Amino acid sequence: MIKRICLLLAFLAAPLLHAVDLDIPIFAGGYGTAYYEETARQFEALRPGVKIRIYGDPRIGIQISIRAIGGNYPDVASSGAEDVPWPALIRAGKVLDLTPYLQGPNWEGDQRWIDTFLPGSLEAWKVDGRIGGLPCAYASWTIWYNRAMFRAHGWAEPRTWDQFFALCDRIKAAGIAPLSMPGTAWYYENTILCAACYNLVGADGWRAINDLKPGARLDPRYVRAAAVEQRVMQNDVMRGWQGETHTGAERAFLQGQAAMTISGSWLVNEMAGKIPDDFELGAMNFPVFPDGVGDPTAIQSGPDSFFVFATGDPARERQSIDFLRFLTSRARAAAFVREINSPTVVRGIPRSVYSARMQETAGIIARAGDAYAMPQIMMMAPELRQVMNNVSEQLMAGRITPQEFASRLEDTAAQVRAHAIEPDRVDYRHPLAGALLLAGVAATWIWLFRSWRRGRKGHSPSDITPGDEAYFGRLRAPVGLGFIAPAFLLYVVFVLAPGVASFELAFTRWNGIAPRAWAGFFNFKWLLFESDIFWFALKNNLFLMVVPSLFVVPFALLCATLIHRGVRGGGFFRVVFLFPNMLGGIAAILLWLNVYQPHGGLANAFLAALGHFLHWPALNSFAGFPWLSTDHLYMALIPIYIWMACGFNLILYLAAMEGIDPQLYEAAELDGATAWRQFFVITLPLIREVLTISVVFLVIGGLNAFEMIWLLTAQDPSPVSNTLGTLLVVSMFRNFEIGRAAAIAVVLFVLVFGASAAVLRVLKREAIES
Repeated sequence: MIKRICLLLAFLAAPLLHAVDLDIPIFAGGYGTAYYEETARQFEALRPGVKIRIYGDPRIGIQISIRAIGGNYPDVASSGAEDVPWPALIRAGKVLDLTPYLQGPNWEGDQRWIDTFLPGSLEAWKVDGRIGGLPCAYASWTIWYNRAMFRAHGWAEPRTWDQFFALCDRIKAAGIAPLSMPGTAWYYENTILCAACYNLVGADGWRAINDLKPGARLDPRYVRAAAVEQRVMQNDVMRGWQGETHTGAERAFLQGQAAMTISGSWLVNEMAGKIPDDFELGAMNFPVFPDGVGDPTAIQSGPDSFFVFATGDPARERQSIDFLRFLTSRARAAAFVREINSPTVVRGIPRSVYSARMQETAGIIARAGDAYAMPQIMMMAPELRQVMNNVSEQLMAGRITPQEFASRLEDTAAQVRAHAIEPDRVDYRHPLAGALLLAGVAATWIWLFRSWRRGRKGHSPSDITPGDEAYFGRLRAPVGLGFIAPAFLLYVVFVLAPGVASFELAFTRWNGIAPRAWAGFFNFKWLLFESDIFWFALKNNLFLMVVPSLFVVPFALLCATLIHRGVRGGGFFRVVFLFPNMLGGIAAILLWLNVYQPHGGLANAFLAALGHFLHWPALNSFAGFPWLSTDHLYMALIPIYIWMACGFNLILYLAAMEGIDPQLYEAAELDGATAWRQFFVITLPLIREVLTISVVFLVIGGLNAFEMIWLLTAQDPSPVSNTLGTLLVVSMFRNFEIGRAAAIAVVLFVLVFGASAAVLRVLKREAIES
């Protein structure tokens, strides 16, 4: 009897003993997580021994990158997390090559798995012959247009680029903007270049460009495609696009401010609830050239793919592959189309499954004889992607010609090839600037050290004697150790030890995947003498360290003085100025992100209305002004700094002013001193210490600036918009250049420590001398 009970318990426990728990983080920005969670529950019902944990958010990529660096890989992850360097993981073998699995049967078992996918969808994440990503959603890029507007004006869909340009001229003649486009997500505009280029050079030319073949970007056809992008962005896009977000551009289109917009097939799902019921949404493929060699029906795709990590556990890897088979089955693919209202990569899904708003997109995909993958941007070498971002902005602004655009990219591609051959090579493009920075930092630290030595010599430990009133007796060492040891231990573990490790990493070459290699001073030499982006970032940090302080400190002093003097409503103003600090930094920045929207933002609406009221044409020009464009971003930060920093500094100054003896002001009044003279003779000298602290805070904040730039640039700052903080994060988590990121951290530490100590020393000396 006991034996039978044991056998029964063993049988019941077997599924638990052999259970497989799959960890699947996904990008939840475009499609959410509900569909994937539903699929996981259905798969668990079919595989009782498998448990799947699916979770995600729009910034899941940073979390996956951190886990990848630590070697703690999930089982499966989605490619929407573009912060993850998937090509490096595929090349290193950390992601499974799906090629052999795709040769096997599909979920239904009626054909090879590889034959169930639409053309070109498996090419998106093919690296060195390995298929690393398995597609699910089929995000095809199209030109969306207002069908009712087209019908009312008698406009027709263009087939060629010349017809497209003529159409744009007719739309402008009707007083309507042809296109709404975002400027904070540069790859939206890049779709124009990609479409024109692929049509002109064909599949072979496209492959040569992506493989960095010498001379590929100097091909006259590539230059011609760049000219198309420049012409469209300069002539046919609604005003203010440079500072527009991608959702703002889509809203402007849906509100009838533009006749067309360019976006992926996720637009319908992303704008769910925001598309008016009577809005007739049309979709068309990109125009072509009469002399183009590429397939005219080809579509620009961006399949949302899944990657299976090589965990070393055959059971987990097998169940992960099996889950993806189920995810790409015909039944689940049809459910995806119905529930997400977006196309799928799986063949054989009837057009009737698609919603009315997705019918035209489904038709474009069904008619496509070829596809070229959008992720080629994310497959770029980090240096090339950064330069591509920068020169694309210059091309669209008309600051460089298409030929110069192509030449800059070709030069960068040559540098990428050269660095691949000679990893330790440094091109000394900034020898003077690098040498001056090193000399300045060294001089500052030497001066600080000597000042400290002089201060030590002038200090006598016998200044306070047992007979003094301030003397409390000597603290015994064991008692003192008991006070400081716990806090010091935490400081060592969480601050000093990681800091020392960062210093060590700065002298290595490491991508978080391969073994570390000693690099000596290479990372520092590259930053100081070769990197253009480092100098852009440092210049931006210096701007934020100096310019906002020139506005914040005087304004906060003025407000504090008025409140201290008893201005009417002082308590109310104190609460108003403190409100941004209560709101929180990120929430306040997101609020300003909406304020600065070119169309519908409070800043432009207020200035335009004020100009209309006062009959000032200069203010009327602010309608559609691109505050968040690269050219205006940093000047637009000054009002944000004033709004967010004045409250804290005001309270700091006010607290110091209220500690001043009122009799000093009374005596000054008896001597006939005016209020302004009292401020400069009494108030300012007596609050100098507090003023010094606030300036140091502003200096440190300017050098450490991160979240403001990160959020206002849609988490993808251009090279000329970076700060050292954003450059560090991009280098670490997007490019997997961990040694280089550690070097940036070391430089940042040296600058912050040196600058804050220098400011303290200078202001303290001025206080002593005065």
